[in-house]
Amino acid sequence: MNLVLAAPFDMRDYKLEFRTVPALVKAGGKITLLFKVFHPGTGEPIRNFELVHDRPYHVFVISQDMTHFFHIHPEQRPDGAWAVDVTLPQPGYYKVLSDFVPSGGSVQFIARPIVTAGYTGDLFASSARLEPDRDLTKTVDDITAEATFDPKRFVAGVYGHLTFHLTSAATGAPIRDLQTYLGAFGHTLIMSEDMVEYVHSHPIENVPPGADVEALRGGPDVAFEGLMPKPGRYRAWTQFRRSDKMYTFTYTFSVIDVGELSRP
Repeated sequence: MNLVLAAPFDMRDYKLEFRTVPALVKAGGKITLLFKVFHPGTGEPIRNFELVHDRPYHVFVISQDMTHFFHIHPEQRPDGAWAVDVTLPQPGYYKVLSDFVPSGGSVQFIARPIVTAGYTGDLFASSARLEPDRDLTKTVDDITAEATFDPKRFVAGVYGHLTFHLTSAATGAPIRDLQTYLGAFGHTLIMSEDMVEYVHSHPIENVPPGADVEALRGGPDVAFEGLMPKPGRYRAWTQFRRSDKMYTFTYTFSVIDVGELSRP
């Protein structure tokens, strides 16, 4: 039998075709985001995707000033395309991030822009100007989260940990009834201020294989690991699920260069 040189695992970037319906996107109006993935070698449309954290396709939509964040999951159509509806709350520039793993390929994290129709603002002036949080205790509805950083100052290129201690906003009692979200007890997306670098993280604690994830309960402490590739300011959107309700906590922090470690 003749041996054939082959790559069982394709590390190349896949082609993504992205469009909106309607083509002119208006702030405040519902639009449909459409995604279609093609093989980088053959150009054939991809129909098979790996299930990652309970979903085959994840989409993040973030406004340029980083005040609006959406984490949504499209559904696949018969032609292989993926579709999901969203309403952009304000005029301006948005970044749409596709996160998926095509069967036989590597993890894909692909960004595409949207600018709402008639937007006349200055894109540079509208960019985020992030300020690191001084108070690391925040409350969203009936949950209070206290965040801690390890190390206290994140260093570019070095793994760090972001840990949340969750308590009842009403009583202060530790929360121990978190439900799983996407197969884990939380989810975090971290983005650099210039909207170039992204970190997609799930809790360090693994859910036991074969477990009934809907029956599991977690808390009060949930830890995430991440590696920020360059110095600067970053924003993290961390999501938890409790009593079938989603909670999103937003934290902003600085990442220093390794050379700054010796400075006071």
